[in-house]
Amino acid sequence: MSEDWERRKAAIAGFYDELAGRYGTTHRACGWGGSEGQRIRFEVLAQVMPLAGKRVLDVGCGFGDFADFLRGRHDDLTYEGVDITPRMVLEANRRHPALSIRVADILREDPGGPYDLVTANGIFYVPAEGAEARMRELIARMFELAIEAVAFTSLSAWAPRQEPGEFYADPLAVLGFCRTLTPWVVLRHDYLAHDFTVYAYRGTRR
Repeated sequence: MSEDWERRKAAIAGFYDELAGRYGTTHRACGWGGSEGQRIRFEVLAQVMPLAGKRVLDVGCGFGDFADFLRGRHDDLTYEGVDITPRMVLEANRRHPALSIRVADILREDPGGPYDLVTANGIFYVPAEGAEARMRELIARMFELAIEAVAFTSLSAWAPRQEPGEFYADPLAVLGFCRTLTPWVVLRHDYLAHDFTVYAYRGTRR
């Protein structure tokens, strides 16, 4: 990775660090407008595949909120989280001392594994320079790390209203990129008007 990515990564980490300082450990520190929207996204991510017995890597895990969502629904899976924002990881470890949640950049580091499923929720909306290229790099890397599937969310360029200063990806362009990785893909644009989710599989789902 280039020095340019290191500069952009520092800017992104600083952005979330500032939000955490302003809003504490609420959903607003993760950039979510409301906790209900966050819950809906988690539900859609969890519908990618049966999760019983699976090992899940949550990229950009923030405070580990997805782990909270999964608890009680899929207790028999193994959850691990990585994030590039040290302040968030520190709080995530305080809240989830029994889980593996750590500071890591998957574009530069090997997070371990193997992982059956790799997820990312809302990590692409920060409008840093080269946001679209960074999104593609991260999706490709997530797919490399996944044995069975990848699932991620993004703000949608089809949204009827867009907030200034946020990155809205073209769902069809993202889907087209994912099809260069695998022919087994699903686009979900049926749960929030301004949001979409993509599932990308290693093989057919029956």
